[in-house]
Amino acid sequence: MKTLIRNAKIIDSLGNVIEDGDILFDETGILEIGRINEESTADRIIDGSGKTVLPGFIDCHVHPAELCAEDEITVAYHAYRGTMALTRSGITTLRSVGTKYNADVRLRDMIESGQADGPRIKAAGEPICITCGHCEEIGMPCDTVGETLKAARTLCRKRVDWLKMMPTAGVLGVGPSTEIQLSKEQIEAVISVGRAFATPTCAHLMNYEALEFCVEAGLTCVEHGYDMDERIARRMVELGTWYIPTATVTLNESTYIKPTNKHEEELVEKAAAAQQKVRNALKIAIREGVKMAVGTDTGCPFTDPEHYAYATELYLYNISGMEPMDILKAATIRGAELLGIDSETGTLEVGKCADIVVLDGDPLADVGACRNVRYTFCRGKLLYHNA
Repeated sequence: MKTLIRNAKIIDSLGNVIEDGDILFDETGILEIGRINEESTADRIIDGSGKTVLPGFIDCHVHPAELCAEDEITVAYHAYRGTMALTRSGITTLRSVGTKYNADVRLRDMIESGQADGPRIKAAGEPICITCGHCEEIGMPCDTVGETLKAARTLCRKRVDWLKMMPTAGVLGVGPSTEIQLSKEQIEAVISVGRAFATPTCAHLMNYEALEFCVEAGLTCVEHGYDMDERIARRMVELGTWYIPTATVTLNESTYIKPTNKHEEELVEKAAAAQQKVRNALKIAIREGVKMAVGTDTGCPFTDPEHYAYATELYLYNISGMEPMDILKAATIRGAELLGIDSETGTLEVGKCADIVVLDGDPLADVGACRNVRYTFCRGKLLYHNA
């Protein structure tokens, strides 16, 4: 089906802005951009007056099945439901960084083969952790280097797109979030397997020593990295290490969770402390020019489309010193570059996939407009419409 959006502001994520422009696309890709006269060729015409058209947003840190560790059918249901819910935030591509039973890998394949509609998925399957460690309920617990090597190789055999590991504890769970869990030898094992199988690596990092070691060992992408300082940020720039701050998750956990017991009180306290750290890390990363894309940690408590997790993440980038155009690039082309799909998506160009979000308002004037998602198209198909 051909769709024509007329008279909209078009931001292509290449640095170009077209005022009162048109864009024509279908399931094969973007067909024309600019001023288009032949309305008769379109099956659907959308009046874009007062609206902005952008490349579909990319969320590089999602748990689509939440942190569900129930039976396989239940996890699969939550994975699909959570993936489709992301279209409400304008998300057309996501990187899943922890799903029980590798349900995200199977869902990725179903979407790619056309058996199901949904956003593009880059899947990490089950994360590598330790017994009784962070995210063990959805992960592959490994307590020796040998077990870690086998887990990483097994994931590569299942054709994951990323290897995800948990070198430290987190806000959720028992104990301090800064506790180191995986050994240096285990971390090196995961990264070595990633190199051998040409599979990028990412790591949940809430501790300075673990962050520094992972960066020096050749990790592809730092998740959270709340203890970042200027020295490590500059080293990440030198090595080309990517950073996904996930600033929203601890803000939402410390804001919306109303403690009813001691455990929940501790969780809120840890989240509030982590929120102060990530605000500082985010400012440092922006100032030092670290390569950044956008990730929310959707699937954690109160971090979801209902609470505008993605738009909130963009707002936090804005108040931390990132310019609106750079924020939109982080949400689109930078995420595509990180995931290795920038030849397919991430910008609005003729011939690229029609991954498109339509907003009410102008996000260059007010980043808060990213809350106002009116349409989400994935590969030319309309998957979300807020009438």
